[in-house]
Amino acid sequence: MSVLDKFDLTDKTALVTGCKRGIGLAMATALAEAGADIIGVSASLEIPGSVAEQTVTALGRKFSAYRCDFSDRQSVREFAETVNREHPQIDILVNNAGTIKRAPAVDHGDELWDEVIEVNLTADLIGLLIAAPAIVPQILQRRMQAKSA
Repeated sequence: MSVLDKFDLTDKTALVTGCKRGIGLAMATALAEAGADIIGVSASLEIPGSVAEQTVTALGRKFSAYRCDFSDRQSVREFAETVNREHPQIDILVNNAGTIKRAPAVDHGDELWDEVIEVNLTADLIGLLIAAPAIVPQILQRRMQAKSA
């Protein structure tokens, strides 16, 4: 039995933010290798034809691509509405989107700070709220099944 047999994600859907490169791309790839279909989102994701899409579909999984500016709350909320409408089942959330703004401390004004906080913290909270309606009932159902077993 391989390790993937223990983590079979067939018929599961994962939402991966920041999937264009780095850890997000690696997570999307690993989840697809384990059998999950991927909802991938990034501020600058190529639609269609991203590396993430090519990698996931080459593994035989579905890839739904979205662009979202995580520094803009309205954009995040619109994405949330769209993804909830188009994907009523989200089993896994990888809140990976992030940014960094490098500048000397004396030049690091409020606008840079606000953008970093908006992307790295606020968007993660909104991402959780996106997935919660789909994930929480499943978690509760699994707990109830475990208790009755």
